Amino acid sequence: MGLWSAYFIAKLLLYAQGVMAFNPWLNFGFAVFTTLPPGNSRQRFAKNLIALPVGVLLLFHDAASRIPEVTPLRLAALIYHSFSWTWILALAVLISAYSLARLKLRISTFVFIAILWVAVRPGSGSPEPATAHIVAGKEQHSPARGATAAPDADPRNRQPQALDAILRDFYEQQSSRRVHFNRAAADGVPFDILILQVASLSWDDLKTIKRERDPLFGRFDIVFSQFNSAASEAAPAEIRLLRGACGQTAEGELDDPAQQECLVLDSLRRAGFEPHWLVNDAANAAALGRLSQRGELPGRAENVGAARVTQKTADGSPVFGDYSILSRWALRRAANPAARVVLYYDSVSLNDGNRQLGGGRGGFPYAERVADFTADVNRFIDDLQRSGRHAIVVVMAEHGAALAGDARQMPGLREIPTPSIAIVPVGVTLVNVARSPQWVQARIDVPTSYLAVSELLARFIADNPFDDVNPSLERYTTALPQTPFVAENNGITVMRLDRRSLMRSADGTWSTLDE
Repeated sequence: MGLWSAYFIAKLLLYAQGVMAFNPWLNFGFAVFTTLPPGNSRQRFAKNLIALPVGVLLLFHDAASRIPEVTPLRLAALIYHSFSWTWILALAVLISAYSLARLKLRISTFVFIAILWVAVRPGSGSPEPATAHIVAGKEQHSPARGATAAPDADPRNRQPQALDAILRDFYEQQSSRRVHFNRAAADGVPFDILILQVASLSWDDLKTIKRERDPLFGRFDIVFSQFNSAASEAAPAEIRLLRGACGQTAEGELDDPAQQECLVLDSLRRAGFEPHWLVNDAANAAALGRLSQRGELPGRAENVGAARVTQKTADGSPVFGDYSILSRWALRRAANPAARVVLYYDSVSLNDGNRQLGGGRGGFPYAERVADFTADVNRFIDDLQRSGRHAIVVVMAEHGAALAGDARQMPGLREIPTPSIAIVPVGVTLVNVARSPQWVQARIDVPTSYLAVSELLARFIADNPFDDVNPSLERYTTALPQTPFVAENNGITVMRLDRRSLMRSADGTWSTLDE
């Protein structure tokens, strides 16, 4: 077997860590082939000529169930995120240990024993099958350790067909959910609604860089701690927000024309708010411009004017500073006679691959990008307070950056929309509202999504908090609509049931998702 034993040992270690699957019989057959002794140099050459591509194909076969297809750009990000001197040191130690061991031991014997062990153990090298205890249409909690399963647990629900049915039921229920926006009272205190959306930020990312207590989130009046963006890429999250007056839509239907009653900005326009939208990247403006043709955004993005360029994207496009753009927009807003406006602002300031202007060819550390973004938003809110204008500011992330990675994906990969990627921070602050000494931040710790934010805005319009000298947050946050966790990306669906995450691959197979 020679050096091929190191190949099998490495794959077995990755399998043991849950990074990849391991088909025992295919690997056993290949291992047998690598042990065949060549009779001469030509046979040795022919054997290696066959073994190399077969080994690569087998590696990709085993990895496919854990790591979906990766684009060249995502692969570059993966390599960047995965590089670690700890990994280099560990690899050096393993190589040294292997080199010493093969002098004294017949390593191939241990390889065959390990492969056969994988073959006979439950699961046979594949990801764990889905076995959530669920009754069609509703979630059941797992029995406590040592207790028996609930008597009404339906064994049929362990089958993929039952999981498919629950997913269909979810979308059927979502299709009937709506939020209605009343027209703002003409005699009420006018206020603006500012929705700031940013890519590549999740609670898990904030925890990884130890910024979960960032001052920006401390100043919010309302924080959603279990908000599901339902996506791991920007475009679906943007569409879902802009259609957030209706329940969650299946990913495959996001390119279909939306019902008018689902369009948030159009609903707010009919409620009396003049709509505007901005981005801080030209490429993103073009992408979102296509949504304006479908009515999800009004007209064209506003001109950023002489806003300051602070970063460049991976392809060299300029990225304008968040505060620079927002503060210039605020000056234009002050000159606008409209009583009420709504602004949708989309930022790419945290995107992977961005480079700091003047920082050379090196990267721009993620933690520094987050610090700059939150400082810019904080500064902008401070300006709003000093202006005396009344406003409701919503800060919402689109998806996480996958800084830490998980058992299925290395850091930087977002192909599988796991909860650590799709559960993102959302904060709401009421600028210049009358606050009593008893005013405390309200946390929404139940599973929610875009419908809850739309409902919250509708309640603010129907019951203007700026009209009250002592408003209570409770009357706005009580019983907001909940949404169970379901997220999708390119045909891969993650659904949370029984406190477990289940993944439906693009081919329709289900497996448990070890995070």
